[in-house]
Amino acid sequence: MPDTAAADARPNIGSLFDLAQRKSREGRAQLYEDIWNLFETDGETLTSSERTLMTDILRRLSHDVEMSVRKRLAERLNEMTDAPIELAAMLANDQIEVAYPILMDNRALRDADLIEVVRHRTLQHQLATAMRANISEAVSGALVETGSEDVVEALLENDSAQISDALLEHLVAESQRVDRYQKPLLRRPDLPKVLAKRMYAWVSAALRQYIVDNYKFDASELDDNMLNAMRDAVQESTGEIEITDPSQRLVEKLHAAGQLNAGFAIKALRQGEVTLFEFALARIAGMRPELMRRMIYEPGGEALAIVCRALDFDRQVFLTIYELTRVARGMLARQISADRVRLQQFYDGMSQEDATAVVRRWRQDPEYLAALNQLGGGG
Repeated sequence: MPDTAAADARPNIGSLFDLAQRKSREGRAQLYEDIWNLFETDGETLTSSERTLMTDILRRLSHDVEMSVRKRLAERLNEMTDAPIELAAMLANDQIEVAYPILMDNRALRDADLIEVVRHRTLQHQLATAMRANISEAVSGALVETGSEDVVEALLENDSAQISDALLEHLVAESQRVDRYQKPLLRRPDLPKVLAKRMYAWVSAALRQYIVDNYKFDASELDDNMLNAMRDAVQESTGEIEITDPSQRLVEKLHAAGQLNAGFAIKALRQGEVTLFEFALARIAGMRPELMRRMIYEPGGEALAIVCRALDFDRQVFLTIYELTRVARGMLARQISADRVRLQQFYDGMSQEDATAVVRRWRQDPEYLAALNQLGGGG
């Protein structure tokens, strides 16, 4: 029951509308504070209709009140343990200078209030809401619906925000297109391992390493899964994309028949069929032809050595391939002979396991030439 004495002592709420219209700008600003004070002192005894009416008056008066005053009142509201919901919602929809502390910290705001702000206020309001502690799945969903990459990134960086598994799965799919989502997604403590594993196929080399280290996956298994998926995609597309190069067509037919091997590749090279050799070695190694050409003709020969070692070719087979490819490119015999000694030492000092790991990285990231240094190469 409302306190009758307190109600009698209050000014007539209905008359406040007339007072707001008659007063000067300065007077309306004072009235704004008076009504605010009334909320603070008599808030518990106000009826629902009175609270609604007073909030409406405050909203109308806010245009005549300096921002400094509204900001000060917003700070006061944040200090109240039982802040009136109506006032919190009103200030949350004010200009961002006023709304920011309310959106960030005020616990009186309900999900419906926050969603209303997200849908109808500015980008700055959306960002403040995205950084708010412990926002619900419903609010997170409204933030993603804005379509703003800035807002989504801020949401993902907010570890306390509740995001449903379905929404996380959607954002993981989006991260193939929007790189800036990848790092905050992978750093979220609530990201399911299955989604982190899925992201391995398209994130950078650094983030792939982060996935391996923090989600305790086996890197070789992930790499193999990714490469299998890539091969499946290529196989699916070969039925739609006609291979026009006759050398590549021959290689694909031999591969399909299980007759493609290192002996065929070297025989093609000895006969001067360099293009056929390039396609054959690329298919054997599971690399794109353009990447394989880069590995074959990389200055110094270390990249070719790593590919051949990963395929477990005999050292002499590698050296023969190196000589024939350099002759085909017009390299002088003197230079080839000098390179043989260096490359033989490099080849003998490298394990197949290490070479396979480097080739795997090249398949994912062709720029990973720093791997040469890890194996003691150079040149």
